[in-house]
Amino acid sequence: MKRPAWAIVPAKSLSHGKSRLRPVLDEGERALFARRLLEHVLDVLAACELDGVLVATGGDDVAALAAERGAHVLRDRGVGTLADVVDRALAEVASRGAAAAVVLMADLPRVEPRDVDALLAALDGHDVALVRDHLGRHTNALTLAPPTAMPTCFGREDSFAAHCAAARAAGLRAIVVESERIAFDVDVPADHQELTTPRPAVGT
Repeated sequence: MKRPAWAIVPAKSLSHGKSRLRPVLDEGERALFARRLLEHVLDVLAACELDGVLVATGGDDVAALAAERGAHVLRDRGVGTLADVVDRALAEVASRGAAAAVVLMADLPRVEPRDVDALLAALDGHDVALVRDHLGRHTNALTLAPPTAMPTCFGREDSFAAHCAAARAAGLRAIVVESERIAFDVDVPADHQELTTPRPAVGT
């Protein structure tokens, strides 16, 4: 029997996100870009077999967008770290009956439903499944069963290594999932250039 699973997407207000893209995008362009990234992630999650999607945010714009997409909203308190926001969201979905949860960042333009399904499938025989970013430092996705299996380390410069260490310290069975699509996020101008530069056709 499939265990109840929820997804959590932490997201800043669209007007405050993607500040490191200032060299290539003005304020309005950054807000629109952040919106499109979040819309993509929410659309992907809507296509997955999940029991619910929870967006954790302090932004009215993000809350409205999440509600339009049929997601639940947990308003953050504007204090604490990203890990505090995520941990509160994990506790919330656990209280709603989730036996597993996948935390997915809001800026993953290449993620597909099959990637989320693979992450949840990786929990068969494991308590934690995680995907690092393309630089190997941050955590772009973290799946936990149960959702409150361990405190998270989001927001740290070395969150991937920290999550691995936290899982070991808690005696949890962890697996690192290699996923190029989840690993690619858009934080800096070089990422934006890679995303917007057409890829050569196969065979050329």
